[in-house]
Amino acid sequence: MKNLFTSLFAALLLLLGTIVAQAQTIRRVNNTSTNVVGVNVYNTLQAAHDAASAGDVIYLEPSNISYGALVCVRPLTIIGNGYYLTQNTGLQLDTRESLVDAVTFASGSAGSRITGCTLNSSMNIGASNVTVERNRFASGYAYIGYNPSTGSVGASNIIFRQNIMENGYSVSLYPGSSTATAVSNVNITNNILSGGVSSSGQYARMTNILISNNVIGALSSPASQYGIDVDNAVIKNNILIYTGTGTNFSPRNNAYSYNIAGNAAFGTANGNQQNVTPANLFVGGTASTDGAYQLRTGSPAIGTGESGTDVGAFGGVLPYRLSGIPNVPTIYQYSQSVSGNTLNATINTRSNN
Repeated sequence: MKNLFTSLFAALLLLLGTIVAQAQTIRRVNNTSTNVVGVNVYNTLQAAHDAASAGDVIYLEPSNISYGALVCVRPLTIIGNGYYLTQNTGLQLDTRESLVDAVTFASGSAGSRITGCTLNSSMNIGASNVTVERNRFASGYAYIGYNPSTGSVGASNIIFRQNIMENGYSVSLYPGSSTATAVSNVNITNNILSGGVSSSGQYARMTNILISNNVIGALSSPASQYGIDVDNAVIKNNILIYTGTGTNFSPRNNAYSYNIAGNAAFGTANGNQQNVTPANLFVGGTASTDGAYQLRTGSPAIGTGESGTDVGAFGGVLPYRLSGIPNVPTIYQYSQSVSGNTLNATINTRSNN
């Protein structure tokens, strides 16, 4: 059966190969068996990176073993299998995740993209023009403008969208004390962020920040204090779950509208709603970990955002995607039957936008 899954994945890569530029090389990472061999097949993410050229695509095949840490110094696309696949059924044939440890986008990695992965440690974005989308942060923060080897390095044109962060971890903007280490043009959209959006305190070094259509806080702990701590930002269409009375949002030099809070953080001007009970917003209950944050029937978040969009992670132009399924073709169903000496197989695939 393992060989069958490997063959199916190889077939899918042939399909994907028809939709990527000829200059790109597809590199596979697989640590599930010592028998997985071939051209451009590697055992760790770092090994695949070190062998890659700018613009290559790295596929992390499903596994129960981490593919290790990565320091990225060239522009690459890294694609995993998604997450919560045993909860959100029918999305992938193989329900294992693509696990990685600490990831650092260092100088030289501008233009990189990572999607569909589960991180067991922090991510450091120390380069510009990096896209982080549809990932699960099971442990660790996402630092924007930071490299653990050198500290604040500055970054611009960062897209952080459709991710989920568990266990109180947050996105942290990390500008330094000089213009060379400023953080600018950052879009944080359509995420589920249990720990919110924080900063290093250098508010004057943050410019053109968009925080839109996020859910901030955890349904399991609405009395815990999670919030937004940034400056020079447009903050709209977010849901802040926190129901306590502590300060978890400072207006400072921000424009904020059409947000919903479990307390009075945003007030009621500019389309904001306050003191909304989280249980009245989401389906919650027995839904999947991320599906619990979908809006329930009659939710006050439906249609009350800017231009009539839904408020929260599942609203807006690019809604959160269950299980972080990457926007590449996937195999979600396989069946076979034997008739005499003939094996009949049916493979069902779908595209994912």
